[in-house]
Amino acid sequence: MSEAKFPINNELEFNKFLVREYLKHGSVDEVLRVHKFDLPLSYASYQRILDKWHIVKAAGPNSTLSEAISFFSKLAYENVPFEVLYKKMPPSFQTSAVTLYRILAYMKEGLTRRVGAALIITPYNDSQKILVANDISTPRLELGKPYGAVSIPMGYAKKRETWKNSVLRILQHEVFTQKAIENVIPDELLGAIKTPFMYLDVVDVRVSVYHLQLPKSYSSLKSFSSFKLKDYRFEQLTNLVSNNARGGNFRTGLVEAVTGYKKYLNLLTRNLAANPLQQKSFLNREIATVEVEIEG
Repeated sequence: MSEAKFPINNELEFNKFLVREYLKHGSVDEVLRVHKFDLPLSYASYQRILDKWHIVKAAGPNSTLSEAISFFSKLAYENVPFEVLYKKMPPSFQTSAVTLYRILAYMKEGLTRRVGAALIITPYNDSQKILVANDISTPRLELGKPYGAVSIPMGYAKKRETWKNSVLRILQHEVFTQKAIENVIPDELLGAIKTPFMYLDVVDVRVSVYHLQLPKSYSSLKSFSSFKLKDYRFEQLTNLVSNNARGGNFRTGLVEAVTGYKKYLNLLTRNLAANPLQQKSFLNREIATVEVEIEG
């Protein structure tokens, strides 16, 4: 192995390289595979470095919800039998037919089996502006998921983990990736978050939606970075809600989460204490009502 391939002469830079590769590829196994198992450290040593950097490990079978969401969006809005659609999936599609059938059954029954987290992030001086970006993680044109769908930070969580770990994972992977690599995400950034204001069912995942108002020092667009999202900007709340159902290229769950946030703000202005809002995504409601054709 050429020593020029990795910055191994500088321990700090090499550790940052390892953290960067993990956040880029989503698992130690995938990083090792990409580098042909040629990294100069053991699996256990890699994990210890991630722990030293306070990296919250990825949750779920994939780092994003994109595959199942995209598949069922196609199934819900086009008259295509389940097996026919599945056979059209490219080799890179990882979710098995058995798993998709299981998810379909849960959606039909209005149940969930996994958990996730999503963030409504606003700048320090304006609760009406929401951070969005374009999802570049898994373009699926054959599934009707155009490249660059507008998204809020969202992903899997783990059952029975603390809300802090759920939120910090999303921040590290989809909001402050470069700061995570530098190990400079401060604990006080999470200090204002206590509980989700909303539970949103997206496919078979119950997503806890949190509001994070950023301090001034973290509200600049230059602060944000990710291997999964790009072109960060703050969008007006009213624009995101009004564009719904007008053909906008939105990631599934975005409009529902933003609409829930708008209702949450209204409750706060009226000093009404309430339990977290609960809602099903448009996709789940559609799947619950349509007849899904099974080939043969």
